[in-house]
Amino acid sequence: MDRHRGRNKGLNIKDNTDYAYEVFNELEIKRAIVQLSNFEGCKFVGCNFLEAQFNECKFTDCEFKDSNLSLIKFNKSKFIETDFKNCKLTGVNWTTLNWGNLIVTAPIFFESCDISFSIFSSLELQEISFQDCKAHDVDFSECNLKGADFYRTDLRDSRFVLSKLDHCNFSEAINYCINPLENSIEGARFSSPDVLGLLSIFNIEID
Repeated sequence: MDRHRGRNKGLNIKDNTDYAYEVFNELEIKRAIVQLSNFEGCKFVGCNFLEAQFNECKFTDCEFKDSNLSLIKFNKSKFIETDFKNCKLTGVNWTTLNWGNLIVTAPIFFESCDISFSIFSSLELQEISFQDCKAHDVDFSECNLKGADFYRTDLRDSRFVLSKLDHCNFSEAINYCINPLENSIEGARFSSPDVLGLLSIFNIEID
């Protein structure tokens, strides 16, 4: 049985409120601030959260789809098993979230999203998924990305420095430049010809 309840577009989200199994369609809250609200099993479809702020909010088993979250701020907010599908999330600093102390695997997943110019540096992101994403100029430095999935993701100008990339899936990923002397890549999977990006730092010619 579908427990989700639909909401009309244009309805605002309130502070300090619990929402369960709501569907927010075409919600427009650009540059708005939402504080201390909890969302469980909610769906956000076709919403515009450009430059909005969610302060100390919690998202559990939620889904964002076809939405614009560029330059959004999730200050001290927490995510648990939340999916982003076909969303624009450019310029987001993910390090400001409340990641907790006992994270075993990453609590967020991205599919067909634009996450360019975002910051994930120094986070524990084991088994995070970036499938079919555009990830230009993203900072992954000093991240623990063991077991992460970058399948068919465009990683142009993204930074991997002192990152743990063991057992990652870079199959059909493109435009990455990873220094194997500065990053751990044991058991990682790559596809030809982009795997040659691992050799770009050595100033050699490949026929």
